[in-house]
Amino acid sequence: MTLPDRLPLSAGPLRRMKAVATAFLVSAAAVYVATFIGAWPGAGYVRAASEAAMVGGLADWFAITALFRRPLHLPIPHTALIPTRKDQLARSLGAFMTDTFLTRENVGGRLAEADVVRRVAQWLVDPANARRVGEEAAAVTVSVSEAVDAATVADLLLATARTDAARRSYPPLLGRLLQTTVEDEGHQALTDIALRSTHAWMLANRDELVTQLKTFAEAQSWMLWLFTTRRRIDRLFGDVVMTVGDAAVDRTHPVRRLIDRFLLTAARDLQSDDQVVSRVNEEALRVLNDPALREWLTDVVAGLLVTLRETLADPEGVAVQRLTGTVVRYAQQVLDDDALCAQLQRLLERAAFHAVDHYADEFTALVVTQVARWDGVETARRIELLAGRDLQFIRINGTVVGALAGLAIYSLSRALLQ
Repeated sequence: MTLPDRLPLSAGPLRRMKAVATAFLVSAAAVYVATFIGAWPGAGYVRAASEAAMVGGLADWFAITALFRRPLHLPIPHTALIPTRKDQLARSLGAFMTDTFLTRENVGGRLAEADVVRRVAQWLVDPANARRVGEEAAAVTVSVSEAVDAATVADLLLATARTDAARRSYPPLLGRLLQTTVEDEGHQALTDIALRSTHAWMLANRDELVTQLKTFAEAQSWMLWLFTTRRRIDRLFGDVVMTVGDAAVDRTHPVRRLIDRFLLTAARDLQSDDQVVSRVNEEALRVLNDPALREWLTDVVAGLLVTLRETLADPEGVAVQRLTGTVVRYAQQVLDDDALCAQLQRLLERAAFHAVDHYADEFTALVVTQVARWDGVETARRIELLAGRDLQFIRINGTVVGALAGLAIYSLSRALLQ
């Protein structure tokens, strides 16, 4: 695998700098040769300087070239370091980054300096920015919902419910909820619906119900058969229908009080009667294992997902507008409430520390894995194109510094000999 071409690299600048560095080395060699032509004052000083310049230039050329390839294609040990040892270098680089930079101290200090929470809140308080976030969040949610399988969600919910039902008993919880609801009269609306529906059903099926009641009474005893006529049963049934109708519209009706007492008794039984608790638990587990419940729940989840997608798909819809408004209000709350801002900052730091503690080594693995895929020669070529131009200054400096060092050493030697 070759190194990804992310930057437009050109070999022209590198070639020019190589030519300049080589020109310095060739000039030093030419000066060195010139010192042997004729006899002239100071030739020894110039020869020493040019000789040291060639040594310095050649040494730096060898060192730089050895990073990327074998000098003169000779199999000299410890040369072509990048092509042959890129994997080891990658491990060292990754470990250096992880151990030196990806630490709790550095990450925590940077987060504190950056003041990320407040800066993000300041950005989100702008309705235009909040709208962008809302639209993006809606789009992501729609994409995720399209990938969600309704049956899988239903199975997950049922599995969670079965596990929870096996871990604890629901009847006492239901009993306390029912008792609180009745005592607070929070059940009255449901009782209204139940009584009205019952009243309407009795009216719609009056003839059939009267016939069935008459048949039932006649089957129980010959005495009842003598006194039960359809007219009497119909009159009695009419009284019952009227009573149910009155109870449906009058919350102070005695029938409503009977219903309340029944519900409170059921609530107490759910909390204290072991037999009732056992039967309810068994029934709950039976319902949770019923395939019909799974099919119903799958249909419900599928419908909810469709509704969610349709609601969020419209950027001008109410859902996106409300989400935008919520983002703006919460961002303003963060800016106004220092305690809330500090709490969010601590949450962010804990999340960052968790990532550092558990996933910092993944950075090293990422570097090592990615570099291992690259071709060694191509990697060396690309790195040389990136940094080689600056490395050529080392050759130039080596030539110049070598000349100065040679001149200084020769001058010192002459001074000591005199």
